[in-house]
Amino acid sequence: MVKRKNQLLQITLNENPAIWESVGFKIGHLANGDSFFTLGAVQFLFNSPDDPKGIHSIKTWGVERPIDSLPFEQIETKEMEQILSLPDQPHPNAISRIDHVVVTTSDCDRTTSAFHNAGIQSQRIRTFGERNNLVRQTFFWLGNVILELVGPDTKSSDDPAVFWGLAFVSDDIEKTLSALGDSCTPLKEAVQTGRKITTLRTRDIGISIPIAIMTPHH
Repeated sequence: MVKRKNQLLQITLNENPAIWESVGFKIGHLANGDSFFTLGAVQFLFNSPDDPKGIHSIKTWGVERPIDSLPFEQIETKEMEQILSLPDQPHPNAISRIDHVVVTTSDCDRTTSAFHNAGIQSQRIRTFGERNNLVRQTFFWLGNVILELVGPDTKSSDDPAVFWGLAFVSDDIEKTLSALGDSCTPLKEAVQTGRKITTLRTRDIGISIPIAIMTPHH
């Protein structure tokens, strides 16, 4: 069993699993009846869709409490073993793993400091945009999954940080485009050199989380 430091292992979604199944994710059911699907070693668990939509919380191996306002939870050993024992079944849409989780914040310094205090160190910082309106991206590792923190380079308010979006990796982007049809945007070059990207038209199909799908890293 691999126990990578701060490894992301579970994302709980306040979403309708039937909609995710309609765009090619293979949905399974736990013994208690909960719906889920897996990407690599990460389990996506569906919560009540009547709650506020989006990402409800995430569980990692090694983070025991919320970070800033973000609902991080420690995963129990038994639960982790159950997740890691699940068979790795391919999805009809050819999506195979998570590339990164996106968090937005109004105060990059505050949220970055909270991650550092939780033992998760930033790996890279990038700024872009106009001189008086710079945007900052800060990258962290949750085991083998990237967390991308995005916000203004200078604090804009005291609003809380929130989980915003997801980026997935497709092993066969042409198969993904074929499976998704009009539910995704035309393929284009990604910011990362050598990669391509499409986005799922989530609002049109009833998913509340922005989702990008990318070709693998080179």
